[in-house]
Amino acid sequence: MEVSPTGQGSSGSAAGPNDPIVLLHHLVNLQNQTLDVLRQNLEMSRQELELTREIVQVNREQRARQIAELERWQNGHQRVLDSSREALGRLEQVHASLIGELADYVEENHENLLDGDFALSDFVDRFGPRLAHLNTMLAVLRPLAVARSRPDA
Repeated sequence: MEVSPTGQGSSGSAAGPNDPIVLLHHLVNLQNQTLDVLRQNLEMSRQELELTREIVQVNREQRARQIAELERWQNGHQRVLDSSREALGRLEQVHASLIGELADYVEENHENLLDGDFALSDFVDRFGPRLAHLNTMLAVLRPLAVARSRPDA
């Protein structure tokens, strides 16, 4: 026969869900599970941090390779770099002019662009390809012109 703190034997009665000992065991079990989940979370965070550090390192190395490649190219093409700077300035003026035309067209044809597919298609056909190609050309020239304009380049 077992002796309980109240002096009653527990051999005849089953521990109920409100029994403090049972509740304490459940609480300890929940705390252990929570601790395990927190440990797993910490491990995952450590792995994520390590992967992020690797990604940052790879990006730095890639950027360094790109800079070195650009510098090698620049050293072999000095004449092209000088003219690219001038071309960039002129193309930026063309770009600004095209953007102005686009804005004027939208202002004049706003209602037609809202109402009709034909007007919208005509607008996209008129400005889309020219603007897209011009943006690509500017994207190529800008790094060359900026790099060339540096005093140490």
